[in-house]
Amino acid sequence: MPDPTTLTDLERHEVSLAEHQLTDFRAVNLFRMVGARVLPGSVIDVGCGGGGMVAWLLEQGHDARGIDMSPSTVRAAQRFLEGRGLDPSRIDCVQLEALIADGQHCDNVISMDVIEHIEDDQGAFAKLFELTRVGGRLIVTVPAMMSLWSERDVAMKHYRRYAPAELRALAERHALRVEDLRYWNMLGAPPTYLKQKLSRKALDESFRYGKPGLGARLLRGGLSAWFRVVENNVRPPLGLTLIMSATRLE
Repeated sequence: MPDPTTLTDLERHEVSLAEHQLTDFRAVNLFRMVGARVLPGSVIDVGCGGGGMVAWLLEQGHDARGIDMSPSTVRAAQRFLEGRGLDPSRIDCVQLEALIADGQHCDNVISMDVIEHIEDDQGAFAKLFELTRVGGRLIVTVPAMMSLWSERDVAMKHYRRYAPAELRALAERHALRVEDLRYWNMLGAPPTYLKQKLSRKALDESFRYGKPGLGARLLRGGLSAWFRVVENNVRPPLGLTLIMSATRLE
């Protein structure tokens, strides 16, 4: 286990969530949303964090792997996979540029909550495009709505939150056909605004997976059902997250 005193806020966040990803109703329902957009073939999760998306894909029978630049995050993700009886070597600490230089391509490239951490998001998006095989699928999620910008974003080392037009513009600089672009997690927007913007305190995420007691379990069950039945099947007018899937044309 990494020493928490040596980690950044972002790494501490990733390591903490790595232990609970497939019991976290928010994470599991986002994995379902992203997984539903995956085409047959190879899948790579770029900036895979705690490895939850990779684990979910492997357990659904996909040929999936993940990469991340943070050694501590990769170690946590590998432990997570191993704990579920999955091959930990499916996740590696390697730079995206190394895969491109090696001439590698994937049928599906996933990047979940990554490009907001990169100042040159256009350059990062170009690399994701390059890794995507012609005819393949690029799936990107990012935090939405700059109106929700708070100290939490600063602590998480975000450079920005996105509007749909901004994310679409990144895709349209390349030979990509946007198949779907939607908000997600409408339910989380009001409490996030009230807690982080007005009180300037971060939401306690442990209610999504860890708080004990019957009331907490009932709340998690109800919220999980909301995401599964409502959020994942309608197109809300706003939300904490944007999900975009696009096909590489050439």
